[in-house]
Amino acid sequence: MAKAVTDAYPEADRADGCPRPRDVYALLGHTSAEARFAKMFANNSLHHAWLISGPKGIGKATLAYRMIRTALGGQPQNTGKLDVPASDPVAQRVQSLGHGDFLLIRRPYDPKTKKLRAETPIAEARKVSEFFSRKASEGGWRVCLIDSIDEMNRNATNALLKTLEEPPERALLILISHAPGRLLPTIRSRCMALPLRPVPETDLRDWLAGQVNAPAEDVEDVEAAVKLAGGAPGKAFAYVQNAETVLRPLARFMRGFPAQNTRLYHTISDTLALAKNAACHDLFWDGLQDILHAQAIYAATGQWDGAYEPLALTRGADEWVAIRAELNQMRLAGAGLNMNKKNVLLQGLMRIGAD
Repeated sequence: MAKAVTDAYPEADRADGCPRPRDVYALLGHTSAEARFAKMFANNSLHHAWLISGPKGIGKATLAYRMIRTALGGQPQNTGKLDVPASDPVAQRVQSLGHGDFLLIRRPYDPKTKKLRAETPIAEARKVSEFFSRKASEGGWRVCLIDSIDEMNRNATNALLKTLEEPPERALLILISHAPGRLLPTIRSRCMALPLRPVPETDLRDWLAGQVNAPAEDVEDVEAAVKLAGGAPGKAFAYVQNAETVLRPLARFMRGFPAQNTRLYHTISDTLALAKNAACHDLFWDGLQDILHAQAIYAATGQWDGAYEPLALTRGADEWVAIRAELNQMRLAGAGLNMNKKNVLLQGLMRIGAD
């Protein structure tokens, strides 16, 4: 299995068990998006603000850092690419967050509560205008990355508007969004949109297989991760990295039907309710809902395109759609009301097999 990565404290822009985005240099897919930025940069016609959007784990931050390294003077290895190598001095300073012309904005860590803040506050947004008010330390571009704009509260978002409306010369603002439709129209209208599309399963499978060792158990994990990731490499990697806590319990759950295994359900719910497994808890829920979606399609068409095998439960497509919607409401209510995570997930697992 891929090697786990740990830090002294959590970072808001990093998925559990995965590398920090600034440590990743290879980009899987998104060649047209990369070429678009590279061409504008080469022609000295770069727009001042870019909105990179797409599902979590699809590669938004990886592409952003390739853009940043190039804009700050790193030397790509190939024409029309943004493939600045890790050995480049600019890349090394960006990676260490030690480049004077680069600013990263994300949800801060609160040492008092020993947790990440729930939102990015206005104090972080004000750093952007302060940063761009200074001259570039190396006479070139100044670059700010906001990862992600979705996590900024309304006051913080409003504080960005002045910079977006009146950008200083040679200022580059890169915004990452998982749900751009929820952003203020005034934000979207001032940015160059760069939506990222899902990576094809064949490419994702080959790439992911290269990230792990290949005993039989891992091969099944890779296949399940590819099916559940929705074309997002980061999410696929997170699944295989957390296979013991997410994928394998999910497989045991699916293969237990038509019987109800309440002991298994309690074990899964107990494990995923632990504070250390917060990211795994969300991944498990995502996988469960993806499987129910595949189950509805299977009931309607007879074609299975989900992880593992179809559930051994006879229901119509409308019933599966209704169950998926019901579980989604359970999940949202549990998160919004800060309910007991174990009880919410346990209720969801039992609902799937209930008559």
